[in-house]
Amino acid sequence: MSEELQYTDIKSIPSTIDNLKVTFHSGKTQSLSWRLDQLRNLYFALKDNEDEIKTALQLDLNKSDGETAIFELNVVYGDLLYVIENLSKWVKPTPVTDVSPLVKLSQPKIHHQPLGTVLIISAFNYPLTLSLQPLIGAIAGGNTVTLKLSESTSYTSDAITQIIHQYLDNESIAVINGGVEETTVLLQEKFDKILYTGNGTVGKIIAKKAAETLTPVILELGGKSPSFITENTDVKNLKIITKRLLLGKFINAGQTCIAPDYLLVHESKYDETLQNLLENVKLLYGDSNFRNYSKIIHERSFERLNNIINNSHGTIIFSGENAADKRFLHPTIIKDVTFEDSTMKEELFGPILPIIKYSNLNDIIDEVIIHHDTPLALYIFSNSSEDHNLISTRIRSGSIVFNETLLQAGIAQLPFGGIGSSGYGDYHGKSSFYAFTSQRASLNQPLWVEPFFEVKYPPISDFKLRVASFFAVPSPKFGRTGPVVPAFNITKIFKHTLFIVAFLGVYFGYNHDGATIVDIFIQRVENVIKAALGADVY
Repeated sequence: MSEELQYTDIKSIPSTIDNLKVTFHSGKTQSLSWRLDQLRNLYFALKDNEDEIKTALQLDLNKSDGETAIFELNVVYGDLLYVIENLSKWVKPTPVTDVSPLVKLSQPKIHHQPLGTVLIISAFNYPLTLSLQPLIGAIAGGNTVTLKLSESTSYTSDAITQIIHQYLDNESIAVINGGVEETTVLLQEKFDKILYTGNGTVGKIIAKKAAETLTPVILELGGKSPSFITENTDVKNLKIITKRLLLGKFINAGQTCIAPDYLLVHESKYDETLQNLLENVKLLYGDSNFRNYSKIIHERSFERLNNIINNSHGTIIFSGENAADKRFLHPTIIKDVTFEDSTMKEELFGPILPIIKYSNLNDIIDEVIIHHDTPLALYIFSNSSEDHNLISTRIRSGSIVFNETLLQAGIAQLPFGGIGSSGYGDYHGKSSFYAFTSQRASLNQPLWVEPFFEVKYPPISDFKLRVASFFAVPSPKFGRTGPVVPAFNITKIFKHTLFIVAFLGVYFGYNHDGATIVDIFIQRVENVIKAALGADVY
């Protein structure tokens, strides 16, 4: 584990990717046993190196051991174990059952096909989860993987590099370390999918470059995620609510992509909210200093955040002494800000909580949509289901959470991703498996069903067309009025019954006077349909 991260030799990158592609086409990574072995190895690699990982994150970001355990290691363990437990079920072809009896004869299925060689570009703020959770999905999907780690967290990236080299299959999984130059060379290569976590500016560059080779991309970006405390919030709940908000905002020095970026409080609950915020923040972060609180990743980020605070026209109600040389920025709460304030121009990504007072819920929702639409997360604290529905319906977001913050990202069974400016595509758990596989449609059409498909061959008579349409085109499940999807569809049952009658008629009721089985099938289907629908139809 070293502060000076050893960058990958740029000249070796193309051959590294070529070797990964050769490995993929050998079929090695597609077996279930290989995938499970690698995931198991990763689990025990983390268990064996927990102390080294905690030390690395402390050196890079000044994260405490407890914070690393809860917000990094436990999240990865949960995802890993969930995938390992269920992967054998996920890899099996999925039968398509909601089809007609005729189509069922073709055994329609959906296969989950590995994509090939994929690229994962992780970020600095949660360097373990943001690199290993995508890796879990890529391995589960049966791919070979290039993992580009963050150069900003050198200790953690070095630790992850050593873990992967020691515990995982290096013919199938490669780690690339470096900065802009190494990433630029990587993007010259053709991958089968790219997952990038970071800011929108770089995300656009990656998406544009990937478009040149029609490479699909998952972008996990950020945005200003709002939190609402509405008029219908019970005052007696504000102590718990503000505690949850403060943790979501100030954990990891606010460097969390789904952190509540700013707080919107109804005027009737404003004073009580401020009072509870102050009481709780003093308990949770009152003694914060450069020794016990996470640090800002870069000097330029520290300067940016410090300038935002200095230029704000709001009123600071909680702050403390900063330490620029340690990149320590004290948790800060600013009340009475507006959407024109310095704190509201862009995603803060730091320990600053601006608070806006509002009087009308619809009006403040309009402001959110105008200034910062499609956030990565949306947090609502209210006792009113009407408030929940109104806010969640009008504001689009990657996730929506009621009465809590951050928790959604730690639940492997939930997809994690953005919408609009906060990114596109999702992963975690089963969503990661789907993110790194392709749904491949398959049919296995028996030759003996040929009589039932004779109607597709020319010449196509009016009768053949009617038969084909009758069995192939679903009947509407609705009328011109009334419910669109009724609970009972008699037409579908009739068609299925008619098919069974025709099927039995072909195979058990034909004579042997020289007529082909196809001729007999056509004649018998015609007779059955005419009898059922009336001869005048034809």
